Amino acid sequence: MGRPGACPLLTRVAQANRDNRDQQRTKRLYPEQGVEMLEFRDIKLEDRNEVQTLICASGCHGADYSFANLYIWRKIYKPKVAFMGTRMILDLGRPGFFAYPKGDGDPRPSIEAMREEAHRAGAKLMMRGLTPKTLEELKEYYGEDAFIISEDRDNADYIYTTEKLRYLKGRKLSSKRNHLKHFEKNGPWHYDPVTSENLETARAFVEEFYKEKDDPDLAAEAVAINEMFNNYDALGFMGGLLYQNDQAVAFTAGTRLDQSTVDVHFEKALPGVDGAYTMINKCFVNMVAEEDPDIMYFNREEDMGLPGLRKAKESYHPDVLLMKYYAEEK
Repeated sequence: MGRPGACPLLTRVAQANRDNRDQQRTKRLYPEQGVEMLEFRDIKLEDRNEVQTLICASGCHGADYSFANLYIWRKIYKPKVAFMGTRMILDLGRPGFFAYPKGDGDPRPSIEAMREEAHRAGAKLMMRGLTPKTLEELKEYYGEDAFIISEDRDNADYIYTTEKLRYLKGRKLSSKRNHLKHFEKNGPWHYDPVTSENLETARAFVEEFYKEKDDPDLAAEAVAINEMFNNYDALGFMGGLLYQNDQAVAFTAGTRLDQSTVDVHFEKALPGVDGAYTMINKCFVNMVAEEDPDIMYFNREEDMGLPGLRKAKESYHPDVLLMKYYAEEK
């Protein structure tokens, strides 16, 4: 697969935001190095257009730093954002720990500014979230020996073609087709897109899901999913509810990552409802594909190193396992 989605040119709105910011900002320099200091702040909803544009400009990217993910998880992970030219820089809350700068053009000014921030805090620079494309970019500008590179398998993204998830063809996916048959045998069912009219119904279903799970490890996710519901339209979410025997049994929601890729942020189904996960996945993909034929890929995010989640994601046989990397300065 080539990179999911050819990105458009930087939008006029995002460019105007940068021009205005650059005009208003007085450059602060590290006195010895002459490197511009970074001005970090909280992520705001108004940043959406610019962040999406810069992420898109960076090419094939992971779902972890999509604007929707950054915003709905901000209360948990507390990232800080700064902008430098055509690059976005994320401070991940630990001395010297940053995301690889998203955007286009020469990354060295941003990386050197992050390095100076790290050194001021008495730490080495550590960047996470590199993909094969951005790792190649880093090596192009810094060579093979400037950073220690380590693989981050637990945060690799699982990417599937729309065609695969819609039709579930072939022997490898026969078990998925069987799951659908089992679901259909258990009673009449239907799928509804989530809109402003049934948003609160979806919220009530998810709240009940968390109550039944009663899992402290899901507390952070519950905060993020509540942020999603509170900003559903503003963040560009699309989703669906699956019903069986007139009861909601599953929910899913995603956002568009780029011109041809959708990020599936959440997928929840009641325990004991055979085939519900498989069915809502298929229904959601069908809905998106019918509304936007340009969507060619679905990014179902990472498995976080959880064995059960890894098995479930691998069972769909991803077309791309988008590996992630750490880069630590030597």
